[in-house]
Amino acid sequence: MAKSNKPLSNRTFKVLGILILGMVIYLIINFLASDGIKSYYCLSDNKCVTVWKKENGEVYIIPGKYESNNVPIVSHIKTVSGQFLTLYFSEEFPHKIIVRDQGNYLSDKKKYTLVNNIKEEWQFLEYSDDYKAILYKTDAVKFKDVKASTDYIDLDIYENYATDKNGNKLN
Repeated sequence: MAKSNKPLSNRTFKVLGILILGMVIYLIINFLASDGIKSYYCLSDNKCVTVWKKENGEVYIIPGKYESNNVPIVSHIKTVSGQFLTLYFSEEFPHKIIVRDQGNYLSDKKKYTLVNNIKEEWQFLEYSDDYKAILYKTDAVKFKDVKASTDYIDLDIYENYATDKNGNKLN
């Protein structure tokens, strides 16, 4: 078979141009519709949180896998990217997440707010010594000395990194 040396027709150039223009428009719309990065951290199916780092610097931590691009109206934590938190899940407190401040990169002041929607299944509680007695073994010395009925997510928002009570990285 002989090769054809025919130049590409105007119609072919138009089709290619429309395809390229369509791809560029799609990429622009996709970029503009995106509002940050969502990371999901799960201990099990019912013990998950979404960490949503928005483009404007706000960070939301939402129970479960939050798929919406709307600001959450469900219970959530509003914080900053440099915050470290531990989120406890205990059989003693079904559908409650106990939040422990572990500091932040920016200052020694707490940089988060718990927002609870009383109609929602999940609620956030601020960690206190009262909860320590319920979450930790009586002879606890180390941070990871929690009771068997307690799980937690140790969260570094800035690094998009989380571990469980055994030190395993969560995906």
